[in-house]
Amino acid sequence: MSRRRAIPLALGALALLPTGCGDDPVRVSDGELRVTLDEYAITPKKVTVPAGELRIVARNVGRLNHNLRVELPRENPSTPERAIGGTPTAKPGTTVVGTVTLEPGTYRMASTISNQDDLGMWGELTVTGR
Repeated sequence: MSRRRAIPLALGALALLPTGCGDDPVRVSDGELRVTLDEYAITPKKVTVPAGELRIVARNVGRLNHNLRVELPRENPSTPERAIGGTPTAKPGTTVVGTVTLEPGTYRMASTISNQDDLGMWGELTVTGR
C-alpha cells in the first residue's frame, strides 16, 4: 500500500476510536476549569468541582464568537436561567478567563450568544461540598 493511501486510512481509523468524552464528569479539584468552545459544544460537557471560587479558562477553537456562562437552573419552564458568572466573549482562536463563586448544587454551563445554547452548546456543572 502506498504511503499516500496509508495515512488517510490510519487517520480514518483513529477517528473511530473512543474519545473518552462519555457521560462521566470531569473532576476539577484545583479551582481552575479549562474548557474548549466550538460550534456547538463545550468540552468537557459534564464537570464536577468543589464549592468556592472557580477560575474558568475558555479557549475558542471554533470559527464563531462564543462565551461560557454559569447559570442557576430554571425553577420552572416559564422562567429563564439566571447567569451568576462566566467568561467574556471569546473571538475565534482566543482564550478568555472569568471567575465565579459557587455553592454546592447543579448548574448549567452555556454559551449565551445568539441561539448557540439551543444548538447544543451547554453542559452541566456539579458543585460538591468543600
